[in-house]
Amino acid sequence: MDWDDAAIAKELEKLAAGTDEIADVFGERLAEITIPWRDGEAGDPRVRREDGVAARRRARGEERFAFVSGWGDAAARSAVRALDEGGSSGRPPGSAPAAAAAEPDEALSRDAARWVRRLPALLARHAPRHRLRLRLLRTERRVVAMGRPASESVRRLVSVEGVVVAASRLGDEERRFAFHAPDGGAVADELKAALVRAAAPRDRPIPATAGETDAVLASGCAAVLFHEILAHALEADAGRSPISSATDARLTTPELDVRDDPRRLDLFGGYERDDEGTAPRSVKLIHSGRIGSRITDRASAAAGSRGGSTGHGRRAAPSEPPQPRTANVVVAAGSVPSEELVRRLGNGLWIDEIHAGSAEPSSGSFRLAFPRARRVHRGRLAEEIGPGSLFGEMVPALRRIEPALGREAHACRSLGWCARDGRVLPVQGEAPDLIVRALALRPAR
Repeated sequence: MDWDDAAIAKELEKLAAGTDEIADVFGERLAEITIPWRDGEAGDPRVRREDGVAARRRARGEERFAFVSGWGDAAARSAVRALDEGGSSGRPPGSAPAAAAAEPDEALSRDAARWVRRLPALLARHAPRHRLRLRLLRTERRVVAMGRPASESVRRLVSVEGVVVAASRLGDEERRFAFHAPDGGAVADELKAALVRAAAPRDRPIPATAGETDAVLASGCAAVLFHEILAHALEADAGRSPISSATDARLTTPELDVRDDPRRLDLFGGYERDDEGTAPRSVKLIHSGRIGSRITDRASAAAGSRGGSTGHGRRAAPSEPPQPRTANVVVAAGSVPSEELVRRLGNGLWIDEIHAGSAEPSSGSFRLAFPRARRVHRGRLAEEIGPGSLFGEMVPALRRIEPALGREAHACRSLGWCARDGRVLPVQGEAPDLIVRALALRPAR
């Protein structure tokens, strides 16, 4: 059903009566197909549809919110009426989009058919033994805001997660696998390369030993480090942390440049408009070694952040109010080849995959978990170790990043979903290989 944007905008203006900072309507249609795969055989697909519309009004620091299931003009008007009748203050208790098994929309069905034709050949050739889940998502979003042009966007995403069985010197080995990307373009070629790496024969790793280590974070996984210790810390509604307290302070090498850029549509967290209808812009998290700006939405910008919203107002679902949230952490490349980084490292670890990360903003501590790594001894790659975790403190870790940065930035396709306060959003990043000194290493239990 079509939206009458002009009529909805008039209702918002009438409701606001000229006193509100923000009044808007947000709608989302989500279609998802999940297909399990086991050793080349596809299981029964599961289809999910969610349609929802929310209306919001913010005035003098107080925000009210109303949500209804559905889509289109009638649902939008119902949400505005519910808001006029009182709505709820802050997050609506117990409300969520209606979800049920359903027929997918035509566009998503075509995407699924394409992957069902293509994926068996990729798996048979490069990772014949596996337990994987293919997940295809299509989201259509629409925002009508008082005093601003209406906006709409469509995003298509693909995720493949599970386990790949690979050969090792001592027998079969199960390896965790995760790949997330926007659907389209060369994504199948990237998935192929990821499967080849995951299923490649390797020596059985020896256990990691607790202690202090230097490390090269390679193949884009440094993006996970900056996602945890920088991007979350600089979200405008984040609590106080050693990073948020150090705006414009030089904490790391001047060669380091880190941004959060939702405009990178080739990455999983990209979008053309945020969930408040704002065109996003790139935000400097670190520029020439100095801590940069906050990531904001309209509410946090109105509360005093400079420069207005950065276009990072994001909703985990239409039943949720927007929050300022990170999207794509992008680290600028340097000029050093990988071989030179190994030599400069001397002794330590070469890590090219991080499968989990977390940070505690108030204490400034963080953790990065890796499934395996290569030991580096006297500037040369040696035996494999793992699994384990790296621990550190935000500010000391930034100070211990070497100025030598790899000459190519790599997308970190294993980074795809981020949960904060129970709200899950697509994110990603890319980064060059880089060296971090003096991290704590602990073996996995």
